[in-house]
Amino acid sequence: MISPVTLPCPGAHIAEAARKALPVLRTERLVLRAPVLEDFAVFQRLFSLPSAKYMGQTPGDEDIWAQFTNYSAGWVLRGDGMFTVCHGDTVVGFVFAGVEPGDQAIELGFFIAPEAQRQGFAFEAAKAALGHLRSLAPEAIVSYVDPANTASQALVAKLGGVQTGTLEGALVFSYSPEVQI
Repeated sequence: MISPVTLPCPGAHIAEAARKALPVLRTERLVLRAPVLEDFAVFQRLFSLPSAKYMGQTPGDEDIWAQFTNYSAGWVLRGDGMFTVCHGDTVVGFVFAGVEPGDQAIELGFFIAPEAQRQGFAFEAAKAALGHLRSLAPEAIVSYVDPANTASQALVAKLGGVQTGTLEGALVFSYSPEVQI
């Protein structure tokens, strides 16, 4: 099984200082922060669930680690990336606010743990991330949703997303900069 390196590192304070420079979003109930290595266990569990099928084929452990590191590295490489969504001390999911290979625009994506669903966390976290993205004034913000994932389609619509096309089998929803939630 793939797992992050957890050996003591004399440079850990450098990573901690870098994380402090990254955005932290706060809502009424949630904190959205940059990922830390300890978040990988939750990320791996969520991306191994049957519901991960909505993001393409259910990935293997190496692919999950590659996704985690890619989303995390975006902060340093591009200034965008994945937020870990926390309710108190519990990681309840992840929100992606950035660009992946093949994306047509800045992407807003979300994945909430099954035990934390139906509590409004996905909407609350995605709304905060969308506000953050809008503050950066990109040309476009989109969400890519599997046509079978009706729950995500409903959430994207609630956030103001309008279907504007398809990309590699996914529905593309665009967010107008003028529509505020």
